[in-house]
Amino acid sequence: RRGSGTAKRHAPLWQAWGVLEMDHGTPDVARDVFQQGIWACAQSGGGQSGGRRCARLWQAWGVLESREGDYAAARRCFSRTLDAESRNVAAVTAWALMEESLGNAADARVIIERALKLLPPLSPDKKSLWRTYEALEENAGNFEAAKKIYQRALRETVILQESFVPETTATKSVRKEIQREVEPTIDDVLTNNDQMELIARWKNEKSIDFYHDVWMNDGSIEGKVPMHRMQKQTKQRKK
Repeated sequence: RRGSGTAKRHAPLWQAWGVLEMDHGTPDVARDVFQQGIWACAQSGGGQSGGRRCARLWQAWGVLESREGDYAAARRCFSRTLDAESRNVAAVTAWALMEESLGNAADARVIIERALKLLPPLSPDKKSLWRTYEALEENAGNFEAAKKIYQRALRETVILQESFVPETTATKSVRKEIQREVEPTIDDVLTNNDQMELIARWKNEKSIDFYHDVWMNDGSIEGKVPMHRMQKQTKQRKK
């Protein structure tokens, strides 16, 4: 609490405080902490999600809502996490495991497959996600599917390790090969659960192939970044 007062824009402090409240059985206080943290850490031009700095707060908030059984709120928070940071593996993993636990295996696959296409081959995050994906299928008794996932991960590794071109070039080559497949979308997961209304879509300038969606539930969404923060960059330009 003292840290959040002296370093108001330090997202890890807000996250640690919120998680502490979660562990002490005070979810309402934790929600308020995450909300205040998102407001404090929101970046100019970060959109409704507040920017990358807020991603860890949305992810922790999603875990909280999942634990509390409010799965609609958890989905909104995880979606916001990926709006803020499209490669946030912690959010992808938590969201996919939640859907799998609810019997929504198809949705879990969509979430993971989408993330796999965005992560660089051989990166620690991608290796971790491959293992999570394989374990998810094994736990569901889909051993043949788990085997295919292992083979896909192995094939990607072999292609890169046997390549004599620089890693950056090889990475692009593998990514293009993977992206030839039909790409699942996060939209499907949210709309399949019949809980959100798609109200806006925009393009992230830093990632030309990733679109961000804003969902609202009953006209509102938890942790919405204040409008005055979103307009800050516009005002600065006018000056």
